[in-house]
Amino acid sequence: MARIVALSIFFLLLGSAAVAAELRGTVLKVKKTENQIVLKTERGEETLLTTKDTKGLENAKEGARVLVTFSEKDGQPKISEIAPEN
Repeated sequence: MARIVALSIFFLLLGSAAVAAELRGTVLKVKKTENQIVLKTERGEETLLTTKDTKGLENAKEGARVLVTFSEKDGQPKISEIAPEN
């Protein structure tokens, strides 16, 4: 939850424009009922939100290395795409 807050503050500082960002990491948890994915990245654990429009959800399996593209929407970091990392 702290990572959601930290990412939200980051995007607030950037302004209201939607800016896409990327994270590389290993999927630690997939919380389908909460629409969340927890990644282990260089910076630690990152929690991001999925939506009905998130592409590549089938790539979010625990232990998988992924590249996640996300942006700030409604004050939260929401994933637009999850791709396997080669």
